[in-house]
Amino acid sequence: MRVDVQVLNCDFYVFSGHKVFAPTGIGVVYGKSEVLDNMPPWQGGGNMIQDVTFEKTLYQPPPQRFEAGTGNIADAVGLGAAIDYLDRIGMANVARHEHTLLTYATEALQRIPGLHIIGTAKEKAGVLSFILDGFRTEEIGDFLNRKGIAVRGGRHCAQPILRRFGLESTLRASLALYNTCEEIDALTAALWDLRQGRNPGLV
Repeated sequence: MRVDVQVLNCDFYVFSGHKVFAPTGIGVVYGKSEVLDNMPPWQGGGNMIQDVTFEKTLYQPPPQRFEAGTGNIADAVGLGAAIDYLDRIGMANVARHEHTLLTYATEALQRIPGLHIIGTAKEKAGVLSFILDGFRTEEIGDFLNRKGIAVRGGRHCAQPILRRFGLESTLRASLALYNTCEEIDALTAALWDLRQGRNPGLV
C-alpha cells in the first residue's frame, strides 16, 4: 500500500526492503527532521563526522549523522531498483491485485471445515494467517511444502498478538503481485486433501 508519512504525521516510519522485493538486510527508516535534529548518533565512524579533534567531535546534520561507516551500497541499489519496479507497476495496481487475491482466498479457505482465519480486519493487507483444527502448524507446513506450496509456519515475530488469540503459532500465506487465483486453488485443494486424509500424488 502507498504510505504518506506526512498524512500519518508519524515521528518514525520503518519498513524492511524484502517486503517490497528488495534484497534482505536493508530497509528504510524515516524520521521527522525536528526529531532527528535533536537525536544524538548511536554509532560512530565514516562520513557522519564533520570535524573531530581530541577535545570535541562535530557531527554532520541528519541524516548523515546516523550513517556510520561504509554503507550497504549493493543492497541500497537493490532497494532502489525494487522501489522503481513497484512505481512502474503502480502501487494502486499492486494493492488492487492483492486485494482481489485476498478476497478470493478468504472465500475459498472459509469453506474448509475446521479452518480458522486469524485476523479479519476490514482493511487488511494480502496476508492470510490460519489454523486447522486437529493439525499442528508444523504438520500443515510440511504437507504443503511437499506439494510445492510455500507458506510460513510459526510465530511470525508476533507472539503477543498470537497469544491474544489464544495461539502459539499459525500458518501464513502471503499474497503478492506475482500470485494467481490458480495458486490459491492449489493451496485450497491441498488443505482439503489434508483435512479429508487424502494424499494424492505429492510433487
